[in-house]
Amino acid sequence: MARRVFFYDDWDLDARRNLALTPGPVEKLGAIDWEMNSFGHDHEAVFAGAVVPMPGGGYRHYHSSHAGGDWRTFHIGIAESADGLKWTKPKLGQVTINGQDTNLLRPKGMPDGAALIQPQVCRVADAEWRMWYWWHGHDIAHVRYIACESKDGIDWRVIDIDMPHIMHPSDLELGQGAWVAGLTAANPEARFDDQRTMDFHEAKRLRSNDATSVYYNDLTRRFEFCSVWLIPVDESTGRVTPHDNAPQVLRVVQRRESPDGIAWSDPEIILMPDADDPLQQQFYYLATHRDEDWHVGLLGGYRCWEQTMDIEICFSRDGHRWQRPLRGGWVPRGGPDETDHWYAYATNGFIDEGDSWLLLYDGGNLLHNGELPEGIPEEKRAVMAARTPKGRFAGLTSTPGMVGALTLKPFMRCGEGLIVDANISGRLQAELRDPYGRPLPGYELSNCAPITGDSQTHALTWSGGKTGAEFQWDVCALRVEVEDGTVYSVGV
Repeated sequence: MARRVFFYDDWDLDARRNLALTPGPVEKLGAIDWEMNSFGHDHEAVFAGAVVPMPGGGYRHYHSSHAGGDWRTFHIGIAESADGLKWTKPKLGQVTINGQDTNLLRPKGMPDGAALIQPQVCRVADAEWRMWYWWHGHDIAHVRYIACESKDGIDWRVIDIDMPHIMHPSDLELGQGAWVAGLTAANPEARFDDQRTMDFHEAKRLRSNDATSVYYNDLTRRFEFCSVWLIPVDESTGRVTPHDNAPQVLRVVQRRESPDGIAWSDPEIILMPDADDPLQQQFYYLATHRDEDWHVGLLGGYRCWEQTMDIEICFSRDGHRWQRPLRGGWVPRGGPDETDHWYAYATNGFIDEGDSWLLLYDGGNLLHNGELPEGIPEEKRAVMAARTPKGRFAGLTSTPGMVGALTLKPFMRCGEGLIVDANISGRLQAELRDPYGRPLPGYELSNCAPITGDSQTHALTWSGGKTGAEFQWDVCALRVEVEDGTVYSVGV
């Protein structure tokens, strides 16, 4: 089976000229058919929610549901869909509001009226489900991540309510004031200080913010999550944003692993703003998607001063070291009259449409601090969707008027032919070489049949219809020339 070489970094390249990495095509579909509630919950968010493929087909989405901005009404809701575009809400018989049955969950073992939000769900096996969510018990200073288990994804039971997996700075174990992330001791004057039971530095190890994404890695048989770590900033850093809801912190992305989804590893900082970012750049979340050998990240690019939120696409080979070659909104936000003018928050994964990926996201025109931007007369928000072709998250595009060229490092030819995923308005030709860079006889550039057009399965051929099949399981190299086009991958 051929291996596909993507160009999200230059690891597989010996050389590249007049080719720049550009985002692939994204089709915005606007607001989707998301059934509205009739019981007073007017705010629902797919952000930091979970989309789960169902064994018999279709999808289930676990999302946040609440009335206005009142944290005391936070609930977890379920929606179901056959195609990812039309969603209905089953009545679950677990939570009744104003005399009405709802699509809301109430895990067994949670206190009555507990405020729950931002569910992450993994179906490890047909009868083994795991869910995590944030418990916002501000009145008792319990702001922590709780794990549940289920056999069907509907009826849930808390595993251990006294074991916080990670904790928000407002939790009592962190002194309720650990927004200044460099604190070395809990605040003894905190309202709930006498109720702390954990060593402060162990509690500090578990510190996080919300906006958490959790996955089960079938290859390693371990759970993985990405969340937010808070770094203190002061006036001397130039990063303080007085109109933000957390003006004296820098949000960065942390990663942890767990064999059981309960005890998590030490935090690892994997994404921080760098010298190529604006001073007030922050990272609000990271959702990840596996695409062949790559981790594709949907990064919450938060321009803190402007209060805008973009979905930035980024890439990693191992989930630890990340490349951000395309900075900005991968799903473009809309104009002043459009719903997603000011923010776009992605859910935690894609929906498989066969030849394409479908992404749900929350779009709106509010600033992050909840205010309307200047000149915007009324609030808008919706569950929206965007579509992208599989394998085309990003590609190498030729410089206008010039010939672009790339040379792959020597590789083992494992496919019977060489396949190119490309959209070419001009021409694409290639040359097959031996491991020392010498053109193989009959496979020179001049003997390659020019490729044009848009296809994910362009076949490279040379004079006489040769495909390079005779060199299967030999070490070869490949040079490709492109005029007026984009190359997304090469199947070798």
